[in-house]
Amino acid sequence: MKRIITLTFAALLLVGCAGNVASHPAATAATKATETVAPSEEPTWNVYDSNPAHIWNRVFHLLYSRTASDGKEYGLGELDPLVWFDTTYLLTEPSHQRALQVLNEFLATHAENLIKNPLKRAMFQRDLWAVFDWLASQTDPYPSQRRALEMRLAQIIRRVALTREQIISLPDNYALAVQSNAFPANFQADNIQAAFLPADLFQPNSPWIPMGREGGPIAMAHTEAAPFFGRSVFLVFVQSPDGRTGTLDFIHSLNENPHPTLATGSDVALVRRMLLIDDEGDLVLSPLVETVQIRHFAPEQIFHEFELDRMRLLNRSINTLNLNTALFLLFSSHGDVFQNPGLPRLQATIPDICRGCHLLAGAVVDRGNIASILSYSRASFPLPDNQKPVLLATNWESEAGNVKNWKMNNMTWKSLKSLWNQ
Repeated sequence: MKRIITLTFAALLLVGCAGNVASHPAATAATKATETVAPSEEPTWNVYDSNPAHIWNRVFHLLYSRTASDGKEYGLGELDPLVWFDTTYLLTEPSHQRALQVLNEFLATHAENLIKNPLKRAMFQRDLWAVFDWLASQTDPYPSQRRALEMRLAQIIRRVALTREQIISLPDNYALAVQSNAFPANFQADNIQAAFLPADLFQPNSPWIPMGREGGPIAMAHTEAAPFFGRSVFLVFVQSPDGRTGTLDFIHSLNENPHPTLATGSDVALVRRMLLIDDEGDLVLSPLVETVQIRHFAPEQIFHEFELDRMRLLNRSINTLNLNTALFLLFSSHGDVFQNPGLPRLQATIPDICRGCHLLAGAVVDRGNIASILSYSRASFPLPDNQKPVLLATNWESEAGNVKNWKMNNMTWKSLKSLWNQ
């Protein structure tokens, strides 16, 4: 029953967000998806080894690939598996039996010993953990099929686990991406639509300040809802055009001023960092940045999203962050686009997706749009009993503690731990 209630709550959050899209004239485009650009040739699933037939590749392929009605295959470049609350892929035949067979083969042959590279083992655990959480987040329908897959995935997740020291020693892919100079390091006033990757986002004494919430995770909807389920730490960063002091004053005003204002030229970034499970079964915050979503207020909002490229990361490229222009609607979708022909086309553009939740009121001339900062306004994502959030400057360690506490009390983690120990 607890699983059903939690899933229903997540679905209500997402539907509420979509409701704002429909009600706001400037955001109606968020409900319309754009056509996916089809790949020129069939993808080669050689992610973990150069041989596509390597069992690590075959496991990843089976769990992450989805085939559209026109026969085209998707999923190779996706950070998260293309599964939704109503997905029957992997739960019905023939995909279910194929999944059991390849997972059984992995376990029987101790295929975890085939690859020792810590980065590959980290990503493989992360990829399997995402599928496990999707299965464990609900019990109906197909409970026996879900359980069969969960049992096998849990053992592989444990077998490929790194030590805490290995996890902490993984590369800082954000710092490397900045060093690559693939993107401007600051907002470009002469080209306001140009995406930029802040060079000083994580630097001490930077005008970018991480903002937390007293009493729990700052980005509750991202932490608690599908497809994330607390496997990543989401942290909000704020930057004022008036420098670090101006940013601290702004965060303070969110608690003290009944009508706080957001200055034109301000920025808000939502950064997603990967959690991993060490060989002791404990959650550890890794250095790996999965996504960076940036909104610049000029005063209208300009949206950009960067996403970790798995292939570039495992090939040790300097820049491992892609600039996304379109995404599959996993976080705010209403169903599986591969098995429901009545749904819109496959992907939606980044600006349209972002406007769906973050363009909740008309921009205030010269002062930005404070209601669009959902950590403050809580629009569509209220706190229990509609509490007013208490916001404060924080750090990665503190926010990771909040997310870990939430995760350890969630049924997905309890399911994994019970199978981990068998």
